[in-house]
Amino acid sequence: MTRRWPAALLSLGLFVFAGIPLLLLLAQGARSRDVSWVPTWTSSAAVLALRGTLLTSAGAAASAFLVGLPLALLIVRTDLRFARALKATFTLPTAIPPFILGMGWVSLANPKTGLLNLALGAGTFDIYGPAGIAFVLGSAGLPLVFLATAAALSRIDSSLEEAARMSGASAARALFTVTLPLALPAALSGTALTFLFAASAFGVPYLLGVTATPPTPTLTTRIYSEVLMGSAGLERAAVLSVELLVLAALVLVVSRRLTRAGEVRLAAGKGLSIRPMPLGRWRWPLTGLAVTVAFVLVVLPLLAVALTSVQPVWGRLAGLTTKHWGAVLSSPRTLSAAGRSVVLAFGAACLVTALGLAVASTKRKWLELLAGAPYAVPGTVLALGLVVAFSRDVRFIAFERVAFVLALGNTLWMLLVAYTVKHLAFGARNAADGLAQVDPSLAEASRIFGASPARAFVDATLPQLRGALGAAFLVTFLVCMTELTLSVLLIPTGGDVLGTLLFELQSYADPGAAAVIACAFVLVLLAAQAAQAALVRKEAR
Repeated sequence: MTRRWPAALLSLGLFVFAGIPLLLLLAQGARSRDVSWVPTWTSSAAVLALRGTLLTSAGAAASAFLVGLPLALLIVRTDLRFARALKATFTLPTAIPPFILGMGWVSLANPKTGLLNLALGAGTFDIYGPAGIAFVLGSAGLPLVFLATAAALSRIDSSLEEAARMSGASAARALFTVTLPLALPAALSGTALTFLFAASAFGVPYLLGVTATPPTPTLTTRIYSEVLMGSAGLERAAVLSVELLVLAALVLVVSRRLTRAGEVRLAAGKGLSIRPMPLGRWRWPLTGLAVTVAFVLVVLPLLAVALTSVQPVWGRLAGLTTKHWGAVLSSPRTLSAAGRSVVLAFGAACLVTALGLAVASTKRKWLELLAGAPYAVPGTVLALGLVVAFSRDVRFIAFERVAFVLALGNTLWMLLVAYTVKHLAFGARNAADGLAQVDPSLAEASRIFGASPARAFVDATLPQLRGALGAAFLVTFLVCMTELTLSVLLIPTGGDVLGTLLFELQSYADPGAAAVIACAFVLVLLAAQAAQAALVRKEAR
């Protein structure tokens, strides 16, 4: 009984700020007199956008699978050198916005002014078009495959491989015939999520597709262009959003089935033993290959952004200087955008952490699934739903005396709501995992000595959740600091956040200034991750 009211209030909040906007978005397309669903979906522009989405998303998913699965096998199940550093490097794109990686590859492989083309000859590499979009999004989505596969591999007992070895199989054959089939469903599930991640992306397809020759439209960039056209365009955007939502739902169903098929369970009471397979004479060549892949996919584009940030003139390597760093970072527009981003990201991180803990504390599995559902909804669809639902003030009068007014349209409050709803899954998942590992005896001891349930939770249980909740807070804060997909549709008129400022500078105004801001963010990110790692090591000691 004590958990029913919190669960009901939380589910009501999710329904108001996620369910109702999506329902109104569906109704917006259904009731329109000027826009019909089938003609809109079958128009040449929409068909090209769907084709671009499928092509780039499939390419990104395929590249992430082909790279992530072998890397996870090498790092988790063999004696590869520098395994810990390589794992941290391949995990780094989870915190770096894909748009920044796209900026790096524009600096490297722009056909005329890219750094690689300046060194090797104009036109050697061309990052624009569907192949470039798929490559960048595949690099950004690589951790989804790599981490899912690594987690599955870490739960597989090495005795299974040893049994195969005792039956006459070589070490490599045991790895590929026993271990790989057990990890393959998890890798395929991560691949499906990479497809969804790429289909929902906006910044990279806009950066590398809109200005390509010929252009490569996707559903997200098409929806954005329709929204800019006004009320009639908004109705067409609503219809296209339904198409994107259906595509996301289909991918999630596939991912869910693959996840269930990929669950690796040990027999009850069986200890877990993982013994790395020796690579022998192949150890250093494979280590060199893994280091090269990490450098090309993660380090090289970040170095390119750093080099671009010290170019006084875009596309010229002469006279490198950091003098304009101060001018860019101290400009009123940058400071105001950074201030808004910090406030919004901090507020969203606090709300995600607190509400996620509340969701997990109810011990309602259906509520955890409900809290995680908005994260699977493409950001463009969620943002458009919020525009449809809250572009006008919502008024509620109680007892004919008290009036409540919810005014979110064209305000930063709309962004705060969007950030919180979209990323609530981080808080709920981390809190649930933390509660599953909490030692209940400490809270029971507090109750025995007279503490109330709330006091026992604060004094005994909450300190044990510090690591899980801190991770949820940090991830949410960093993701929201440079969020673009939601921000570009919901930012108030005349305002900027870091994501929209980066988008405008890189796409239209000053790529060098955008590189300075991107570099500053990456430096802050690396410092935050180093501080978190130090805190984890201190707690472990």
